[in-house]
Amino acid sequence: MLGAGNVSTHISRHLHSKGHRISCIYSRTGESANELANELETLGTSIRADVPGNADFYIVCVPDSVVENVVRNFSGLKGIWLHTAGALSMDLFKGLQTRSGVLYPLQTLSRKRKVDLSDTPFLVEGSSPEVTASIVDLANCISENVQEINSDNRRIIHMAAVFANNFTNHMVHIGQQILQENQMDLELLDPILEETIRKVKLEGAKDAQTGPALRNDRETMQKHIELLKNHPEWEKIYTFISRDISRTRAT
Repeated sequence: MLGAGNVSTHISRHLHSKGHRISCIYSRTGESANELANELETLGTSIRADVPGNADFYIVCVPDSVVENVVRNFSGLKGIWLHTAGALSMDLFKGLQTRSGVLYPLQTLSRKRKVDLSDTPFLVEGSSPEVTASIVDLANCISENVQEINSDNRRIIHMAAVFANNFTNHMVHIGQQILQENQMDLELLDPILEETIRKVKLEGAKDAQTGPALRNDRETMQKHIELLKNHPEWEKIYTFISRDISRTRAT
């Protein structure tokens, strides 16, 4: 495993629990590598030369901007090379590794939170049918939902996930900040958040939509905008999203 962050931690734990031997955890930060390696009873290192050269898979779990550099720095090692990024093409391996592919978990992952990945979509891609079959077998050890998806379609799915997860999370953060600034209980939002997700799953997001923008309740929206006068960026977000909800209502 090259990288010791959120994705590496979860994939390593699940593979380890299924009987795979993680031969090494490599990270630029030795402390992070050792922390995860100790949990998995294996080698942790920040030294390139310590990384074994006979692994079946080298799974790169680092920020997108440095994936290619990591692959290039370890170009002498064989095995099947995988990256775990949603927005990166498999083409980055060209000229560096002939047996390569993608193992992308469509999930939000944090080291401190344990997640059962058995129903998480794993989107995979390989440089050949033989390599793809090996990646599928590996992914099947983690999840019951493994799908072969090419780079172009995976990038679209990743973008959709940014809207559904990252942007939603940020909206909740703003809501919590508003309550916090007014010395109100953050847990007030918990029931509506839980019901929102239930409704989206049962009805679909468009049919589940409610609120002043959907009703074209301009008076209420104007009152909200006035309350946001000390947060001009939030005012812009509120105005733009409300406008888009109104547009969606009309379609």
